[in-house]
Amino acid sequence: MGLEFEKIAALEDVARELNDSGLRWAVTNGLGGYPDSIGRDLDLIVEGSLDLAVGHVIKVLESAGWVVLPNRQGWIWWIVAFRESSDGSLISLQVDLFKHLQWAFTWVVDKVSNKEDLIRRGPFYEDPAAAVGKRFMLHALSTGVTKFREKPTYLDFSERELAVLPSLLTRLSGRHWPEIVKAVSSKDLTLLKSELVSFRRRCFLKAIWTKRPIARLASAFQKQWVVNLFPRQGAPVIELTSGDDGESRKLLEKITEEFRKLVYQDVRVVEDSSQKKARHWCRLSCLQICLSFCKYPFGGTKVQITVARDEDDQIYWKSQGLDSRSNLESTKNLKVFLLNFFKKKSSILKQRYSPVIRTARY
Repeated sequence: MGLEFEKIAALEDVARELNDSGLRWAVTNGLGGYPDSIGRDLDLIVEGSLDLAVGHVIKVLESAGWVVLPNRQGWIWWIVAFRESSDGSLISLQVDLFKHLQWAFTWVVDKVSNKEDLIRRGPFYEDPAAAVGKRFMLHALSTGVTKFREKPTYLDFSERELAVLPSLLTRLSGRHWPEIVKAVSSKDLTLLKSELVSFRRRCFLKAIWTKRPIARLASAFQKQWVVNLFPRQGAPVIELTSGDDGESRKLLEKITEEFRKLVYQDVRVVEDSSQKKARHWCRLSCLQICLSFCKYPFGGTKVQITVARDEDDQIYWKSQGLDSRSNLESTKNLKVFLLNFFKKKSSILKQRYSPVIRTARY
C-alpha cells in the first residue's frame, strides 16, 4: 500500500467513526482527487459537540498506531498525526475541525447544509456551500482578489458550488450580487475586485445587526487573540549552530533538504545571526500548521530541537530527553528521532486536552 493510500485509509476510518457517532458533519475542503488522492489536510465543519468529534478523531487514529498531536487555537482544532509507514518512512496527516469560520463579525460558514444538499464520496460527506465559504468567501472578504491571483484554481467552481453561490452572497450581505457571480463564472478579477469593495461593507454591517451578536463579538475577539495578539507557537523551532557562518548555512541547507523529505511542507528561517557562533532558527511547519506565528519570529520563540556538528564534524540532533549522540539506536535515525520527539509532544498535548479525549471513550 502506498503512502497516499495509507493516509486515505486512515481518514476513511475517521469518517466512518463520525458517521456512527450521530454527529452532523461535512467536509469543507481537502478531499481533492479522492479516492485516488487526497489533500494535505481535511477541513471538517461539525454541528453539535466539537469536543466529542475531536475525541472520536483522536480515538480512531491512536487505535491505528498514529502518534496524535491535538492542538486547539481559539475555536479551531488542528489534529496532526504521524506514523511509521509500511516502507519505513514517516507518514503524516492533518484534520481540522470547527463549528464556524469567520471574517470580522461575519460567520461565513456556520452550519452543515441539509443532508440532501451534501455530496456523498465514499464515507465522506462534502458540503458545497461550506466549501465555497471556506475556499472562496473567506479569501474574498479578507484579501480581495490577492489569493485568487496566487491560486487561480480557487475560482474553479463545480456546478453544485456555483449553484449555491448566489444564496450564500445574499445570506451574508442581505442583497443579490449577480455581478460577483458573473465575475466568478468568467474569472474576471477586475470585476470581482470592484464588486468586493461594497460587498465587504454590506457583510460587515449586516453581521453587526444579525442574531447572536455577543457570540460573534466573542469569536472575533478570540480570533484576534490567537492570531494577532498572542499567537501560540504551533510547530517545532529547530536551532542550527556551527563554528562559522558559511558552515552553518551549509548545515541549514542540508537539514532543510532532509526535513522536506520527511513530514514537513514548509521550512522557514526565523532568525539569522552571525554574532559569535553562527546561529539560525529554522521554523518547521508540520503540514499546513504555519499559523501567523511566522509574523512574530522573535517574540516568545522557543527552540525545541537543536541540530549541530560535534567535535568529529558529525551532525547530531537533540531535544529534551533525546540525543542522537547517545548509544540508543532509537535516536540515531533521524526519522525515529522525530517520531520519538512527536511522541513526547503528543503525551503533553493529550494531558492538556484529556477531558476532550475521554468524551469519545465513555
